[in-house]
Amino acid sequence: MSSRLHIRTLLFDCLWLIVFLISSPWIVWRMIAKGKNRRGWKQKFLGLVPVPQKTHDKRVWLHAVSVGEVHVLQTLIKELQRHDSSLQLFISTTTETGFDRATALFADKHSVFFFPFDFSWAIRNVIKRLEPDLLVLAELELWPNLIHIASDKGLPVMVANGRLSENSFRNYQRLSWIVRPMFGKLSQIAVQDQTYAQRFVDLGAESESVTVTGNLKYDSIETSRSNPKTESCRQVATDVGFESDSLVFVAGSTQIEDERAAVEAWVTLRSTFPDLKLILVPRHPQRADETVSLLEEKGFTANRRSSTSIVESDVLIVDVIGELSGWWGMADVAFVGGSMGSRGGQNMIEPAAFGAPVCFGPNTVNFKTTVEGLLACNAAKVVLNSTELAAFATEMLSSDSNRKSMGKSAQAFVLKNRGAVGQTASLVFSTMSGGTVFPIDRVA
Repeated sequence: MSSRLHIRTLLFDCLWLIVFLISSPWIVWRMIAKGKNRRGWKQKFLGLVPVPQKTHDKRVWLHAVSVGEVHVLQTLIKELQRHDSSLQLFISTTTETGFDRATALFADKHSVFFFPFDFSWAIRNVIKRLEPDLLVLAELELWPNLIHIASDKGLPVMVANGRLSENSFRNYQRLSWIVRPMFGKLSQIAVQDQTYAQRFVDLGAESESVTVTGNLKYDSIETSRSNPKTESCRQVATDVGFESDSLVFVAGSTQIEDERAAVEAWVTLRSTFPDLKLILVPRHPQRADETVSLLEEKGFTANRRSSTSIVESDVLIVDVIGELSGWWGMADVAFVGGSMGSRGGQNMIEPAAFGAPVCFGPNTVNFKTTVEGLLACNAAKVVLNSTELAAFATEMLSSDSNRKSMGKSAQAFVLKNRGAVGQTASLVFSTMSGGTVFPIDRVA
């Protein structure tokens, strides 16, 4: 290890220790009061991940921050194993919800562990124990010690499904003295579109290492409303009293601003569609009490997905993780949350793939390219408030032809954008082999 790298990692170790000490009261409070962040401390702080038996020639470490990125990796993992079942894969996540989801999906075949904090000793321990031939980061999760130590050890680092929002890009620019050396050491960057590609280059990535592959989320999305997950959700809806022929308004990945708009719109819609059902899926299930209170203020009760007690109600609050994609398959009208407040939007590809008429609020900066594509082919609608949301839903629910036409356009948009998984898998194999191109046939 060079003296320059030693000094750099030492400086970052000191910085992270200071940050850790300052935030430790908050961490302890979350552990005690909310039962969070209790697991995986040996893995997070020391990098003591399970030592696997080396059963194959090639090993790949794939990292996903949370649930969304885990689902993106699921698509890529299936494609990698379809072409080389001998790959030994290790999956890490940052959040506990991501860890639980990754465990459910992968633990029967692959090692799943918590991603280490960016301390040099933790990073070195993980690399030493896993001996990976490639590290794949889903979307973007760059840490200075991770990138520099991987480079020093000759471990290539690849970004899959890369994206850089406007806010992230500006923030990285302010820290260019830290960022540019990291971006310059990335071996391969598979990005979702040309805008993201240029941002990576502007932040120091080598242009030769950046490839526009498209968005893996299009390849991972279900398009049939008869899929097992939606059928399971449909049974839950039946259990709480929803009729099989009911019109259903689904508002998903919501925050409080989105829920206010959705509830107010639904109240308005009931004058025209008295039997219209409302399904609310908060982005954070622990907020369900707040969602219930909002409905009670309007004089309505609701059933909760997590509860066994059932009341007479036309509203269901889905306060569990991992079911949203199934509920989108029941939507006659879909409202995508995170778009009325400051979050910047949530994934609108899933409801579009089911052929649902899709709408969302004005703040969708994190999904700019997707939104532009949907709007360009009349496959979605921007609504500024509850009044516009109610008007859009009325238009869709009043006309089968309008509803089917917009839904068909939305689904066609999704299908047209598939194919990223094959290109990304090809880049994984070529990066491991030092540049040799491995063509992957596209899978429909």
